[in-house]
Amino acid sequence: MKLETRLTWRDIRNHLQYQGWLYLLLIVLSFALISLVYAQTAYRPPQDKRIDLYIQGSSASSDAVNAFLEPIWEEAVPQAELVSAVLLLSGGGENDYYANMQLVTYIAAAEGDIYMLSTQDFKRFAAQGAFVPLEEAIAQGRIDVDGINLGAGRVTLVDTNERGELISTGQSGQFGIPAYNLYRFASDLMIDNRDMVLSVAVNSGNEEDTITFLNALIQATRGDIPDFFK
Repeated sequence: MKLETRLTWRDIRNHLQYQGWLYLLLIVLSFALISLVYAQTAYRPPQDKRIDLYIQGSSASSDAVNAFLEPIWEEAVPQAELVSAVLLLSGGGENDYYANMQLVTYIAAAEGDIYMLSTQDFKRFAAQGAFVPLEEAIAQGRIDVDGINLGAGRVTLVDTNERGELISTGQSGQFGIPAYNLYRFASDLMIDNRDMVLSVAVNSGNEEDTITFLNALIQATRGDIPDFFK
């Protein structure tokens, strides 16, 4: 007896009608697996070869910010393999639950090298020791602050007493550089920097290059005051 084994289009259509979802699922899972393998195996620069800039300003474009940063870091810290920006939710202080949770998470996880935060958020975290004191770098000329009012970047440290309350230690320092005069953040990147401060994370794994890049960023963002600042 001869068996009929020839496959017809009718057989294929019937098969796909009832089993097509399985092939679609296999395709989706294959792409997901490939993406996962790539994410796990793709080269990532070590901490001492990269600088991450965390900016409160969710309305800005990360692509535009990174494009702006690229020529700055390639000239200032050519040994760095990557400098990239992470845009955070706009600062809302302790009462903005989601923005505060995001910021606390990043700082607690020791992520980020430079933070550009609202003055309120900067002072809150700087007072608890989250950022590097910058007096020495300024005195040595490694950070040029000519024409910048440093007042908003000066903070008094706090500590916790036996009742868990925050109390002043009486020790103050220059933990940030106010960004008000760095007008190109607003004119070129659409980041409202009028009440923001730049600082270096105390857990940065690349402090020397980070300070060098911070200075280059400060100089690159000086410019003419936008009309809406006046």
